[in-house]
Amino acid sequence: MDKLQQYRQTRRFLAVTVVFTLILLGIIARLYFLQVVKGTYYAGVAEDNRLRIISTAGPRGEIRDRNGIVLATDVPSFDIVVTTYDLENADQELGVVAQLTGTKLQTLKDTVKEAGVGPFTPITVARNVSKPVALKLAEQEPDLPGIQLVMSTRRSYPQGTLAAHVLGYTGEIGDTELEKLRADGYVMKDTIGKEGIELQYESLLRGQKSQKLIEVDAGGKAVKTLQEKPAAPGKSIILTIDARLQKMCEELLGSNQGAAIMMDPRNGDLLALASAPTFDPNKFISGISTEDWKTWSVKGSLFNRAIAGAFPPASTFKVVTGTAGLETHTITDRTIIYCGGGLTVGGRLFKCWIWPGGHGNEDIYKAYADSCDSYFFTVARLVGIETLATYAHRFGIDKPTGIDLPGERTGFYPTPEWKLDKYNEPWYEGDTMNMGIGQGYMLETPIRNISIFSSIGMNGTLWRPHFLKASVDPITKAEAVTTPVVQDTLGISATTLATVKKGLNLVSQTGGVTSIQVKGIEVCAKTGTAETGTLNLYHTWLVAFAPMDNPQVAVLLMFENSPYERSTSMAPLVHRMLQQYFDLYGGENGSN
Repeated sequence: MDKLQQYRQTRRFLAVTVVFTLILLGIIARLYFLQVVKGTYYAGVAEDNRLRIISTAGPRGEIRDRNGIVLATDVPSFDIVVTTYDLENADQELGVVAQLTGTKLQTLKDTVKEAGVGPFTPITVARNVSKPVALKLAEQEPDLPGIQLVMSTRRSYPQGTLAAHVLGYTGEIGDTELEKLRADGYVMKDTIGKEGIELQYESLLRGQKSQKLIEVDAGGKAVKTLQEKPAAPGKSIILTIDARLQKMCEELLGSNQGAAIMMDPRNGDLLALASAPTFDPNKFISGISTEDWKTWSVKGSLFNRAIAGAFPPASTFKVVTGTAGLETHTITDRTIIYCGGGLTVGGRLFKCWIWPGGHGNEDIYKAYADSCDSYFFTVARLVGIETLATYAHRFGIDKPTGIDLPGERTGFYPTPEWKLDKYNEPWYEGDTMNMGIGQGYMLETPIRNISIFSSIGMNGTLWRPHFLKASVDPITKAEAVTTPVVQDTLGISATTLATVKKGLNLVSQTGGVTSIQVKGIEVCAKTGTAETGTLNLYHTWLVAFAPMDNPQVAVLLMFENSPYERSTSMAPLVHRMLQQYFDLYGGENGSN
């Protein structure tokens, strides 16, 4: 071999040696990077590949009435979850779920895509599946490595429609809610309170999720459970309502539109609150049919008229007009005003409801008993709109009561400035007179109306109306009792309030309201028949409290587009409300 060939071979050997050396150094560097620099990361990935965390929602706390009757509870159910890492054929496996549940395949795929979690985190794609569906899925589960059937719970309202507007309902968390609550541990498909007590006290009722750590094999099949933290139920809630009184109130309303409320004026405990028409909250759990939704929408069944309906209060507002006259010394209880069937002002006749007849000479007591429009037209005209507005505000017509339910609406009391701005018209004396009898532009909610009468009964002290009596710890069973809150004091003299109460007591003893009476108990009451703008169609009110001194219960019944032409026709119904309360609780200790 000559020197040239030897030189070339040496160069080739050196080149190969350099190449292999570089490759070896690259392999060593890569191994160092993977095992040392990124070792912890890839160990975690390997561990995630081997481990799964299965999480299910904790049961919501029960909701019970003051006597322990269960109004809302959780019952066993089945959910379907997907772990995307374990899906061998996503379309085929999700297709089985779609076929069994009647859900569109694309909907399931969108749910998985939008979950926003890692590939090893189970995603709930179907809740509350029926038992037949669960059994069919269980049979096929061995062939569906990415699909699991898990035990869960669903909400149930064992009393059906009873207190539906109080309880509200639960449903799947929406996108907007999830954005706000993701930091609190909520994820897609979680159940959350949507209305009523379920929404108001979501933080108390919500349970803590379970955490189960399982080991899986290469095929994604569970091998064993490594750790398990069981789900913890939420706190139970005891409400102030009495299911027996609630049922009676709903029966009185029937299929009409309206509201019925019973409240303990001494502490604000709401013993019953009903709105009609009503709905069955269980249908939100199983799925609302198109027919049900259309019916509810047409009737306004989901609308809580007791706290969100605003109506002209009609003659029930005369307690405010009378108070304004007495407090400003515009009138006294001895002032006589003549009713000849109406009052002519500015060339216009403002008719009393008795027109063409008249009530004759009226003092304030008889004016309340007769509900004489002429009397309160005159008082309103004398005190003026500014004074009327002052006392309307003092009674809280344009303020929320603070009731512990979402969706409360405030009433409305107009001013001359408001009318000029809205209608470009000046305020007339006739507007003031209409305000004085609860007509015109003024609006009031039923919950505010009963609060006004409760505060009169309690000599000016207004307790905040509330439903939460206590919450109960699921482990210790310790009760955290709600402390009633005084929301306001009227700042009205005892003499004025005593005069108004005496007039309201006379209402129950005369005219067409005598059937409201309860034997041995002095009742204070006031009727109201509000015009609606449609001939022979009215909103009718009847509100009362008893006994007159130291009242134990206040009640209200209101019909929107009433089946009655006069509110006096409601007296037998309100008698039932009072009578059942005193039959249950007696005339001495009341609901405490």
